[in-house]
Amino acid sequence: MSKAIQTKNISELKDCRFYVPSYQRGYRWTKYEVTALLDDVNEFRTEGDKRYCIQPLIVKRRDDGSFEVVDGQQRLTTVYIFMKIAEQEIRSATPPYELEYETRNDSAEFLKSLSDNQDLDSDKNIDFFHITAAYEEINNWLDRQPDKSVAIQELNTKFRKSVFFIWYEIPPKIDPIIMFTKVNIGKIPLTNAELIKALLLNKDNFSQDIDKRQMEIALAWDRMEQGLRDDSFWYFLNETEHSGTRIDMLFELLAHDDERKLQLQISSRQNYFPFLIFSAELETASNKEAFVKETWERVEKLFAEFRDWYSDLNKYHIIGFLITSGVEMSEIFLLTRGKRKSEIISNLLERVKGLVGNADKQTLAKLSYGGSNQNKKIRKLLLLLNIATLVCKSEKQYRFPFDIYKGETGDKVKWDIEHIHATADDTDEPDDTLWNLTLLDSRINRSRDYSCSTFDEKRKIITERESKGLFVPLCTKNVFLKAYTNDLSDTDMQIWSANDKKDYIEAMASTFKLFFDGGYAQ
Repeated sequence: MSKAIQTKNISELKDCRFYVPSYQRGYRWTKYEVTALLDDVNEFRTEGDKRYCIQPLIVKRRDDGSFEVVDGQQRLTTVYIFMKIAEQEIRSATPPYELEYETRNDSAEFLKSLSDNQDLDSDKNIDFFHITAAYEEINNWLDRQPDKSVAIQELNTKFRKSVFFIWYEIPPKIDPIIMFTKVNIGKIPLTNAELIKALLLNKDNFSQDIDKRQMEIALAWDRMEQGLRDDSFWYFLNETEHSGTRIDMLFELLAHDDERKLQLQISSRQNYFPFLIFSAELETASNKEAFVKETWERVEKLFAEFRDWYSDLNKYHIIGFLITSGVEMSEIFLLTRGKRKSEIISNLLERVKGLVGNADKQTLAKLSYGGSNQNKKIRKLLLLLNIATLVCKSEKQYRFPFDIYKGETGDKVKWDIEHIHATADDTDEPDDTLWNLTLLDSRINRSRDYSCSTFDEKRKIITERESKGLFVPLCTKNVFLKAYTNDLSDTDMQIWSANDKKDYIEAMASTFKLFFDGGYAQ
């Protein structure tokens, strides 16, 4: 009995008959898709047992033993065409599988007859035209290589041994037309996570209580997916939306960990890298049930670890800052796993120090806007000021909203380093120092009403924005409310004065000192 999901190289498709039903269009790959496939396979390095995966091949077994192709016809046909060229150079390179068509028998015969010596009648129908164009483009591509014969031999070997399809055999009860429709409107759930789910829940992996164990994993899976759909939780851990489903993140992290530990020869550049890692591990596991149990426990443990970070407000804010600043998750694991809570906080704070450097009053006062590296440091310091203010001076009932800061709808918000007082006007010299800078949403900062406004007019715009429930960073609001000014009785609320700037830098320095000294870590 064939497994529902596995990986198969081209050689393993030997003697397979693939049936292309009438609801599918014919072969339509253009020069671009053909050359892209050849370039990718040619550039792929086959050291060890590395595999190159060329997307899922979705099929349904038919009563006569052939396989109805739901998705993958274009790649199957392109590989077949290449092998018709290769067999003219290498006698054993005959295509290992056959293609047949429900309504286009002449297309199958045309494919079989492909040869440099054959007069290709490409004008007979549209299928012949595209098949001929692909045949000629593959020949042209081979002609461009330093040695055509060597190129054919090397590419033939790669296709047969190192190129793999993700073989996805749909259950007998599923209507292939419905599946085909989902594929073509982009809704088929063939993300890494869904492929791994099918891999792990395969009945062959369980010796007893199959339905119960499958249900347990499926329910836990749904619970985790629901948790990851919370934007506050997701954007705390991630900079952007995920290309697949959000739960893919968990499997990607585990797959990279396994690849490093086990030195599996699978390229991490492939679209289905996580699935290929777990598929290879399951394939070689001496006890598949134990492997599934252990793998699922690791997934649940990782998710629980993330929930712990999220629920602990100290960890939430510090780790959230590190992730936003580009620190890799693998490094955060090294700083947190197997450590006592006090040691975790200490390690995380040291890593933050490594990102922002010295944050005393003298150093902060010397920082000035200008230059890419300098501006990156200033941006990190201004973000950290908001976070440190929350964890050191608030009642800890408020989380910094990483989801809003990063753009919870996927339309990433751009944050400007805003000059509190205009960089230059008729009365003052430009001031690019840190004490005249804060964070502001670029949509406000670059608007005509705001950019040409005085300090008191800017305050009105910002307070009006917040009154509408829109996000303004806490410290930006504090700046325009002059919350950092020590003596409000002796200040002009219409301007951002030299005394305001001095008090602002002193407040920064004292907040950072309290933050790094762990005054909040109770």
